[in-house]
Amino acid sequence: MARLFTAVLLPDDVEAHLAEAIDAVRDARPDLRWVRPRNWHLTLRFLGECGPREVDRQRQHWAGRAGAIAPCELALGGAGAFPHAWMAKVLWVGVRHGVETFRALAGPDQDPHVTLARVRTSADLTGVVGELGDYESPPWRVSEVSLVESHLRRRGERGPRYEVLERFPLGVA
Repeated sequence: MARLFTAVLLPDDVEAHLAEAIDAVRDARPDLRWVRPRNWHLTLRFLGECGPREVDRQRQHWAGRAGAIAPCELALGGAGAFPHAWMAKVLWVGVRHGVETFRALAGPDQDPHVTLARVRTSADLTGVVGELGDYESPPWRVSEVSLVESHLRRRGERGPRYEVLERFPLGVA
């Protein structure tokens, strides 16, 4: 069984820009469990545990879905927390430009975001959300969707390890 999700991965320059933007906040809040920059992504759909047949079915589905959507431009911006900034479990940065295209890929019920940090028990992250609220990344051209396997952490590791199984180009249908 493979634990899978589909995602738009961040290019290196956007990842570096975001990492620099949150440095001061990260240093000021060591109580948060910060996601490693190499694990940042925009989840399109969490697929869960999939056997070999389901993996093949998902490959076919996402190849078709990605192929039907033209490449687009995205930019990250703003910040928030789930479920609420004053009672947060997850700190995130959102998508400021390209939300409509993201939802065409992910579905209309998806709120595009990159998870930056998590907390074990609810915390008031109102100040952190305020500090990151004006953040804007450089825009980038999204030309593919990735099928990613999540390997849960082993003893001594921090966070999951992600492995891209396949990349599906946009707009090739």
